[in-house]
Amino acid sequence: MYDNSNRYGSVDRQTAKEQRRADAWKWNESMERAASLRSSDPDAYDRMGPLIRISLGHYENDKKIAAQHGRDVNKGGN
Repeated sequence: MYDNSNRYGSVDRQTAKEQRRADAWKWNESMERAASLRSSDPDAYDRMGPLIRISLGHYENDKKIAAQHGRDVNKGGN
């Protein structure tokens, strides 16, 4: 018979990991400006270095997780 306990333990670890990321997320004005630039001036965004674009992806993912965990992700939110 298949043992589900390992699968559920994995889900609990994932939830705990997401909660830690949500707790650690902080508003970052420069990341918000980069996100705004991506939509307002895609050519300028494309000229930005890969590190800032990767960082923006991580920032936005963590912001989404923070919002899912009840954090206020608006400017200055905690």
